[in-house]
Amino acid sequence: MKITNQKGFSLLEITLVLGVGTAMAFIKFQDMKSDQENIIANTVGAQMKQMGEAVNRYISIRYDKLSTLTSSSSQSSDPGPRTCSANGCEITYQTLVNEGLLPVSYTGINAQKSSYKIMLKRDGGSPNYVINGLVITTLPWSEGNRVRYDLLGRAMQAAGIDSGMTQSATVASGTAGQWTENQNSYSGINAAGLLAYRVGYDSSMYSVYLRRDGTLPMTGDLNMGGQSINNAKDITASGDVNATSFNGSYGRFAKNVNVSEDLNVIGFSTFGKNVSMNSQLTVKNGINSENYISAKTQSSKLQIGGGGTSDPNMILLNVSGGAGDGYLSLNGNNNSSVKLDIWGSQRVRGDLTLLGSNDGKTTGAISASGNIASSGIVSGQYLQPVSISVAGSICSSNGLISKDSNGKVLSCVNGKWKAGDSDVAVGLYLYTSGQVNQGRPNCLYSNSSTGVCSCPTGTESVGIAQSTILSYMRCSSSGSGGGSGGGGGGEGGRDDRCTTNYYSIYACMSSH
Repeated sequence: MKITNQKGFSLLEITLVLGVGTAMAFIKFQDMKSDQENIIANTVGAQMKQMGEAVNRYISIRYDKLSTLTSSSSQSSDPGPRTCSANGCEITYQTLVNEGLLPVSYTGINAQKSSYKIMLKRDGGSPNYVINGLVITTLPWSEGNRVRYDLLGRAMQAAGIDSGMTQSATVASGTAGQWTENQNSYSGINAAGLLAYRVGYDSSMYSVYLRRDGTLPMTGDLNMGGQSINNAKDITASGDVNATSFNGSYGRFAKNVNVSEDLNVIGFSTFGKNVSMNSQLTVKNGINSENYISAKTQSSKLQIGGGGTSDPNMILLNVSGGAGDGYLSLNGNNNSSVKLDIWGSQRVRGDLTLLGSNDGKTTGAISASGNIASSGIVSGQYLQPVSISVAGSICSSNGLISKDSNGKVLSCVNGKWKAGDSDVAVGLYLYTSGQVNQGRPNCLYSNSSTGVCSCPTGTESVGIAQSTILSYMRCSSSGSGGGSGGGGGGEGGRDDRCTTNYYSIYACMSSH
């Protein structure tokens, strides 16, 4: 008979194999549990951060209600719920849902099966109240009697710098004691093992929001998303201000202001320094200057005002530059139009030269509706009086010069108009008032100024001499051989009875 040996596992071997497998399974289970706990802790931390950020946004949009400790419940413009007391207010996750700060599906229970208590308090004084707060879980994170500070720590890492925990029933603190809050301020601190999150003005994450008291500066650009900033007082900028339009009662810029389009100013403008313009300045009303107005081109300059005189009523107009002393040219391209219209008297301290225009429309004449007075000599090509006076009539002032209707010059002498001096003859004529021979006129030569043997008005006819021209002769004959009728005496007798008459010379003299 053949005997066969069969091999198998001994009890010891089986025991060892089962022991090793069980140990490995236990280790793997512990690893899986640790991973799951870490995932839960990270989720709890992220949920706390989400809750804290929502509360910070709520403080930002409802500061006016929180600062006045105003409660709210089911109001359309302020939905709530919000319960306020003497020192602060308390809200719930539903408040944040109603405000649209959390999704509608939010349940208010975290991955650790805990709900939240949200407490806000008011500090400081009016009108600069400070709103701070604390978000804290209501269920301690523990296993049996052991608080899971390890998981709370991991949740804090996920929640961020404003997160913390309670290690006693009276105090909540952040990482390395960066912040602490106690039960006297927040009643939600009532057990160890709670996860907390600091919110409000003193929190670090609130710096992402605008602080009403201005204590936290922006760390990046502020994008208003097309919205307006209303009721601002002063806006101070260290860089550029870019705007389509700028409206305000007062504007002040510390540096240059560049305007690429038109600048329309409805009210007054005050400039502390010079204003430079590369184009024209158009003014529809007046230009007022307490000092002077200066305009120049290259080296020439026109200055209006600026002092330089002891006369308080005088405004200085100074023209300088050019090859000489400079001069003022008023629209030289249009010579015949009015260039200077002065209301009131004017005084020229120097020579006044008048020339005709280049277009021939003006001759350089002086036209005056009043008197022209000179303390020196008035000279010219002609002197033409425009008034017509009557010789012998009364005149107002001695020395005046006029003319009669015929153009004869008259002068005012002793209050009467006279034609020249009294000892000057202004016309001669030959005349006889006696008988004349047949064919002879009484007026042999007429006065050239009158055309007859008479004197002009204002002059006196004066006989100055008897001419040798016979106007009349008649003789009577006596004795033998005599003749008659104007013949001469013959040898037979002498004519002693001839009658003769001569023309007289008259001069027209100025009357006294």
